[in-house]
Amino acid sequence: MRSRSNSRQVVSTDSPLDHWTMLRRGGQASTGLEIPSIDTGIETGFGRVRLALGSAGELRLLLPVRQSERIADIPANQSLHIGVSTYLLNGTPIRYLDIVCLNAALDGAFADVCAEIIRRISDGAAPTEASLTTLDDFRSLLIVPSAEVTSQEMRGLIAELVMLRRLLNLDPRAWRLWRGPLMERHDFRGGSFAIEVKSSARVAGRSVTISSIDQLVAPVEGALHLYLLQLEEAAGTDLSISRLAAESISMASDPQQIRDLLAALGCADPDARAWNRASFRIEGEHQYAVDAAFPRIVPESFIAEAVPEGVVSLSYTIDLAAAEGSRLDALAAETHVREMIACLDHP
Repeated sequence: MRSRSNSRQVVSTDSPLDHWTMLRRGGQASTGLEIPSIDTGIETGFGRVRLALGSAGELRLLLPVRQSERIADIPANQSLHIGVSTYLLNGTPIRYLDIVCLNAALDGAFADVCAEIIRRISDGAAPTEASLTTLDDFRSLLIVPSAEVTSQEMRGLIAELVMLRRLLNLDPRAWRLWRGPLMERHDFRGGSFAIEVKSSARVAGRSVTISSIDQLVAPVEGALHLYLLQLEEAAGTDLSISRLAAESISMASDPQQIRDLLAALGCADPDARAWNRASFRIEGEHQYAVDAAFPRIVPESFIAEAVPEGVVSLSYTIDLAAAEGSRLDALAAETHVREMIACLDHP
């Protein structure tokens, strides 16, 4: 049975960061454990909490847990690694919940979070519970401040998430159709059916920028649609990246895949303030068949079916007012989406 006696604890008033600094200098390492560490004196019932360093000097918090305990998933991020390690202490194997700070710029914040975890353990919380609740409460401290996310980037991701939600409503496996984060040609594809997603502000009308000569090339013997979502910033609305990401994660057959795809787009934390400076309102929603009548530049637009020699890249802007003949009604748009969904059963 797990003991809650604290009679042997020697709680230090020093900051954990002070102890890690000493370890980095090679001093005051506790003996007995097979790696250099400092014994905090805080007892979990399965051993004492220790401060240690990674192979490259990363700050580590080692929390002793029961050998047979099934460790619940504790959310990590690009700055934090959470795992389980076993080390010998005076010849006895001790199993630790191992929390590592991967970004030295966050050492101060990590030390504060670890101090709170240790405090909660000393108040009687189990190590896993103390870690889970503290990391949830202080998650924002352990996120590297990113470069400012532009309104255009927010609109672009919201448009993709709106389409993703539409697909997930039809099939929870539809995250497999989201190919844009994987640097494929089209944002969504199932079999020979694809959708390219664009967004614009109301003031920009229905103008969209095409970033490459093959972006509007349809799959071989297939069909490509262009989906445009017109978005206007509006305070107090619920159309935000945080809300849409949470909905998609809850709807998906494999929630972690949504998180991984978001991270691939640079949005490792969809709840981050940088990605949620604004919320939006839908001002218009349009879907077009990218067919022979649709205004576009593709390799076939050139005599040699390739851009002229010396042209390294090509981007251009389309005014979709010139594509009215290719604009689809709701039924045609829905049919294309369902054909993509059907490909999940017949890859």
